[in-house]
Order: sequence, then C-alpha cells, then structure tokens
Amino acid sequence: MRCAIFADIHGNLEALETALSYTRRHHLSRFLVLGDSIGYGADPNECLKWAIENASLHVRGNHEAAVLNEAIREHFTDWARKAIDWTAKQLKPGLAAKVKELPYLQIEGSLTLAHGTIHDPEEFHYLFSESDAHKCFLAMQTVYGFVGHSHVPSFFAEKEGTGGRLKEGVLKLRKDERYVLNPGSIGQPRDRDPRLSFGIFDEEELTFEIIRLPYDNKKASEKILAAGLPPELAYRLL
Repeated sequence: MRCAIFADIHGNLEALETALSYTRRHHLSRFLVLGDSIGYGADPNECLKWAIENASLHVRGNHEAAVLNEAIREHFTDWARKAIDWTAKQLKPGLAAKVKELPYLQIEGSLTLAHGTIHDPEEFHYLFSESDAHKCFLAMQTVYGFVGHSHVPSFFAEKEGTGGRLKEGVLKLRKDERYVLNPGSIGQPRDRDPRLSFGIFDEEELTFEIIRLPYDNKKASEKILAAGLPPELAYRLL
C-alpha cells in the first residue's frame, strides 16, 4: 500500500492544490488525513470538502472539534480562537454536519490514525518527546501510527527508543520495528521552513518519505488578510 499522508491543511487551498498536483504526477490516489483541514486559512470549505470526499481514512483535529464545541476554543491562542470563530460561521451546513461524523481515532489493518496522540486522542496533546511516544506505543495495537498537530515532520521508533524531526527525503523503516510518524503540515509548517510538508508511506517498500514543496504562500497570506483574519496568521506563512 502506497499512500499520501496529509495533516493540518488549515484552510490553505494554495498549499493543498500544490500538494495534489504532486500526488497526481506521482500516481498517488490513496489519502489519509490526520485532521485540522480547517482553521487559520481563508478556504475552509474547499479544504474540508476535499478531505471528506477523498480521504480513505480521516480523523478529527482540534480545530474540527472546536467548530462543534465552543468550550474547546477557550484553550486556543487569541489568533486561533478568532480564526475558528470565523471558520465556524463560514462553514457550509452540510460540511459542518460531516465534521460530527469524524472519529478521534481510526484503525485499519496495520495503521492507527489520530490527530495529536494515540493514547489520548480526544485531548489533542502534542507529541514531541520519546516519553510521549512511549505512551502512544503502549496504547497502539498496530505497527504504524500516524499523527499530526505539531506541524513538524517527525518519527519515533519503539524498540530503538529513538525519534526526532525529519528532513525532506526518505526514512527507511525496519520490518521488526514499530513507528509513530508525523508528516508535518500542508497548510502551516512550523519548522522554520515555509514549504508545505506531507508524507508518502509505502508499506511494501518500508519507507516513509517527507515531501517539501514551495507554493504560492503569498497568495494564501493575502487571502487571510482580505478575509479579516488575524494578520499574524498571514505573516506566519511567509
């Protein structure tokens, strides 16, 4: 199975379209989406509609959860709260209804998907350290786990007890190892590299590849400003 792993699209249609152009050229048609297709960016309807219609597996992110539950927004930064308030008003009713159907955790075969962490998927913790990854491995019943939320491409290996950030390129996976893998963010990278990030997972070849691509981040930034969203969200893309 070879599939594209998308996380944290965050309403960034320019980044999404660039990523999809790459997947078409490389004959990738199976997509796993790790949540947060909305929030921050100016095109929540387009991005969420694509994810709902095209993801083979799809979990709920904290921004989707915040659309349904205003109490969750209290834990957001001021910028994020203003953006999700705006997003909730913009979402078409049919899409908002679909958000309610998204699970916090999804398991298929050798794969487990969550937005933040596998051991506590409804709380949206960040997975940064080996100790956090250990909790995920204890809860995970499959060989591979995929998470987003941090906006930083990374990996954790259970038996080796190793992990860290991933640069652009291919990570060779061991057959006798278990992994938690993060593809980074399509719509709002946070590793000081403005290029979009996503992953390609090949279970047969035992590889996880991080793809970094430039896109029209200036246009995406201008659309955020034009929508009246916090300007910091626009400048962050640049």
